Amino acid sequence: MTTPISDMVPTQPSGRTDSDTKQPPGCGDQMDVEGTVSRPVRPHSISAQASHSAPSTGRSDGWLPSLEGLRALAVLGVVVHHVSFLSGLTNSFEPLAGPLARLDVGVAIFFALSGFLLYRPFALATIHGHAQPPIRRYLWHRALRIMPGYWAMAAVALVWLNIDYMKSVWDWAIPLLLAQIYQPLRLPVGMEQTWSLATEATFYLALPAIAVLGHRIGGRTPLVRARRQLAIGALLVLAGLTWNAYAHGPDSPLPGLAVLWLPAFLDWFGLGIMLAVLASWPSRTTSPPFLTDLAGGEPGRGNEDLWSATPRGLRVVTFAPGTSWLIAGALLWIASTPIAGPRGVEGATPVESVTEHLLFLAITWCVIAPLVGPGSGGVPRALLGHRAVLFLGRISYGIFLWHLLALEACFRLLGFTRMSSSFWVLLVLTMALTIPVATASYYLIERPSRRLRRIWQRRADRPGLDVGADSLVQTPAPGPRATSPVPAGPPTLAALLVPSTDTPEPQYQGGDRNEEQPRREHDQ
Repeated sequence: MTTPISDMVPTQPSGRTDSDTKQPPGCGDQMDVEGTVSRPVRPHSISAQASHSAPSTGRSDGWLPSLEGLRALAVLGVVVHHVSFLSGLTNSFEPLAGPLARLDVGVAIFFALSGFLLYRPFALATIHGHAQPPIRRYLWHRALRIMPGYWAMAAVALVWLNIDYMKSVWDWAIPLLLAQIYQPLRLPVGMEQTWSLATEATFYLALPAIAVLGHRIGGRTPLVRARRQLAIGALLVLAGLTWNAYAHGPDSPLPGLAVLWLPAFLDWFGLGIMLAVLASWPSRTTSPPFLTDLAGGEPGRGNEDLWSATPRGLRVVTFAPGTSWLIAGALLWIASTPIAGPRGVEGATPVESVTEHLLFLAITWCVIAPLVGPGSGGVPRALLGHRAVLFLGRISYGIFLWHLLALEACFRLLGFTRMSSSFWVLLVLTMALTIPVATASYYLIERPSRRLRRIWQRRADRPGLDVGADSLVQTPAPGPRATSPVPAGPPTLAALLVPSTDTPEPQYQGGDRNEEQPRREHDQ
């Protein structure tokens, strides 16, 4: 397996409270596609709870550094995985060969982050009865996030390394439209890692359909809707595992490339969707969560969110970040053994493929859950919030796009031998070539491209204008604000994760997995 590319969280009290102005039925808060509340909301809503108490993590501008730092960690794993393979270390008997070969777990982390960050606005809207985010604006933002940087890299790769094979318009169109995983022998040299970007783009297109399904099956209460949303994520996990077992079978009629298609990774995306639903779980419901209340509250009162009601064994990897990451390391070591299949590009058996996916699912939960859950985040969050790590996270999409071209430069221009080179020297040179190019890509291509989002945002901000055909209601003009009492009681996870109404404009991340968090001051 190789790699992919590829936003939201708590804020300090803003000092402003929700409007109690009367609105037409169904015209509540409008959830933006990045998961922020951009319009007035009802009193007693989850946004009001967000204003009630600031979490112990994140910053006052609503930006969660650990998610950007996690992108850096994931993309570095992808680079190390590729350098290990192309230097020949993966197939050697060196002690580090096995663990380095399984650092493609960064793919699972990226896909789960996409599922979490992109689905959470839809989950919040459905569970709490708000209007769905406009689908067209969501797709416009996705295209602006990934395509400009990708086209710049593709132009270099196709002209420099693949020009002899570009015989027709179709030969150019296939990679430029991210269709290279649907026809054999269509992964251009220097762009092999973009199979995962093509898979992710397919998920972007499928996500609105998943959100519509989640909204249509609905439910009479927020708790019922949340349970059904969670079931959708669980079904996606099962679907991905089933597809992998079937596609890797010796008698499977599916083409070999089917192991790169979206169904093969629905389990990882589905895990992210489940995390998004858990983070949006309704508070103060009249019915208890479907899991036994083991958090110390009175059973049946329903005053604890689902995260607090999870079994003790699962809470260890949610509320104890250090322990959780140690467990992830142990699982990575297990995955480096033959139990998870071959290290290289050889085909895996159905059992090996499902085993690898299950191990990567568990690793991904252990890594992400402590960062998005209600705990403090501990040492992992502190490490991921370091300035150097945050910088690498900001440019991580560029690192993902350009690192194989940097490797090709080492082989073709610097005299390194493929499959027979020093791993450490090749890694240092690859990063030395990649980081400046990725930095230039971020500041010259990716960040300027984000400004085009304002074209759509200006339309969205016009009072009474519905910019998405999929929006359920017409957006009313904001009424006068009035203060309203905040419900008493401790804030739940959903409350902590929803920014208050004066959140800055969301920001597109610089890394792969391409999700958004609220914009920082120095990026405005």
